[in-house]
This record gives sequence, structure tokens and C-alpha cells, in this order.
Amino acid sequence: MLTEEQLKERKGYIGASDASAVLNLSRYSSPLQVWAEKTGAITPEDISDKLPVILGNKLEQTVAELFMERTGKKVQRVNETLFHPKHPFIGCNLDRRVVGEKSVLESKTASAWKAKE
Repeated sequence: MLTEEQLKERKGYIGASDASAVLNLSRYSSPLQVWAEKTGAITPEDISDKLPVILGNKLEQTVAELFMERTGKKVQRVNETLFHPKHPFIGCNLDRRVVGEKSVLESKTASAWKAKE
């Protein structure tokens, strides 16, 4: 889960959650909405109280543990915002880094009703 500081910092970069909207590929947002949020023209919707978000946050550690059990690999939490070395306006907050590899684990969860998505 992101800290209050990280949530404020997100306004200054394009993150993974913004990427599909910037490319006009998101059903939840648009390039104009991303621009308006980043410039402060509108306030982003607070979705922290939505059940899928709450469950995703609570299940993140469980997903990481299952991944380690199933693969024998170890993961560690990443507690910082990472930025592209050549394009500092691109950033992300990874869920976990796979130890000993140049790999990451994003602990996403979804209901069975979203399987086709």
C-alpha cells in the first residue's frame, strides 16, 4: 500500500496506472482525465474504500507468499518509487522484486467475473 507521500508524489509522473489512459486504451480513464489530474484541474477519485481495492491490498502479501511457495523463488517488498533513468516523468511503485533476478511480481487479484478481462 502506498504512503500518503507516495500518493502526493504520483501527481508529478506518469505511472503504470496512467499508462493505458494516456494511450487512450483504458475503460476507466482518458488522456484528458490524466492531464486534468496531473495539473490539478480535477481531484482524482478516492477509490481506497472500494472493496476490490481493499481486497487487493489485503491479499498482496498472500499472493506473494503463494508465488514463493509455487515457484521456490523469493521476493522482497519494494518501498520506493522507481523512475525511468532517461525519462524521469515515468515512474512506478512495484509490489515486489524477485530476489536474484531482474524480475518483478505484481500481486494483482480479480474476481472470477473479470476472468475474460
